Amino acid sequence: MKGNRTRCRVWIVRYDGPPPSDWLAPPRDAIAMEPAEPGTMSRRKATRYVEAFNRAALSGAKRVWAVTLPVAVRYDGDAEPGKRIAHCA
Repeated sequence: MKGNRTRCRVWIVRYDGPPPSDWLAPPRDAIAMEPAEPGTMSRRKATRYVEAFNRAALSGAKRVWAVTLPVAVRYDGDAEPGKRIAHCA
């Protein structure tokens, strides 16, 4: 996954210690809660999302943070050239 083709998933995590000093750094001992949005984003969009979310999170009482994770999208079970198609019921 290189350059602009890197896809990212933004996750909301909870944490107990102090928030990170860097918007993009995960908190120490972060525990994943849920994806922030369905699907994936470009690295640039994920970075903007995380920065905005974490700025807002610091003003609230909940100890939540957004983190960006690079992911690979796989299409398990997708058709391939020359492969017989199985009908999905």
